[in-house]
Amino acid sequence: MTINEMRKEILKFDETKDLDILDVDVNKVYQYIVQKKEKPVVDGYEIVLKTDPYIEIIYRPTKEKAFELRKERIRKNLKFYDSEVYIQDATVKDFKCFNEERQHAFEKAQYFLDHYKKDRYEKGLFIYGRYGTGKSYLLSAIAQELALRNIAVLFVYVPDLIRSIRQGMNEGNLEERINKLKQADILMLDDFGGENMSSWFRDEIIVPVMQYRLSAKLPVFISSNFSLVQLLDALTLQKDETNRMKAGRLIQRFKDLMHYVKLSEEPYSE
Repeated sequence: MTINEMRKEILKFDETKDLDILDVDVNKVYQYIVQKKEKPVVDGYEIVLKTDPYIEIIYRPTKEKAFELRKERIRKNLKFYDSEVYIQDATVKDFKCFNEERQHAFEKAQYFLDHYKKDRYEKGLFIYGRYGTGKSYLLSAIAQELALRNIAVLFVYVPDLIRSIRQGMNEGNLEERINKLKQADILMLDDFGGENMSSWFRDEIIVPVMQYRLSAKLPVFISSNFSLVQLLDALTLQKDETNRMKAGRLIQRFKDLMHYVKLSEEPYSE
């Protein structure tokens, strides 16, 4: 087919009829038209003609393919610690800021996402609130935003963690399990509380993990139904001064590692 014949086809095609095309680009635009008519989408990618700053054929993921790719990146970078827990499909921008408390939480989360890099430490968040205030949604949103940026996130549901540590003692791989908690780029502990937690678990698992991450400047995020004051009481498992001091040391690590974010004013479906 001659250049003039191709130009005639280009003039008939609505998308290209008004383009000012150099001879060197005529064949490229014509091939675009042929493919656009015959098979505009291939394996989830649609053919697109880019005209600025020069003529170029590109392949752009469809809306469905883009969603699939997003999910794949999250799956690649978001790991769950010995758990079948499923976190919500959430984004920070969709976190509803209908009061000052939630606006503050949003700003803290967004600040971390805007400033954190692997070579630049930022404190994580301790998100406190009763059931239904949105703390798990916010934690899930931060986790997925980080995973999309190819940052490895270890998401831990604390009741499952306690079970896993006990299992590790029986299977002889306790140190390996603890090292995962210590060394993850980002560690997220969801539903942290005093239930089913022994003094040994507090002092031999959680405290060393927090101390390691503080020394290594590795961020931690925690969600809890307990405020820090309530958590101090919950973690004082034997009600004596020694135990209270040990619980207090852990609370201090939390303060060193995380900003306190309160979500307590109004319920919000998680």
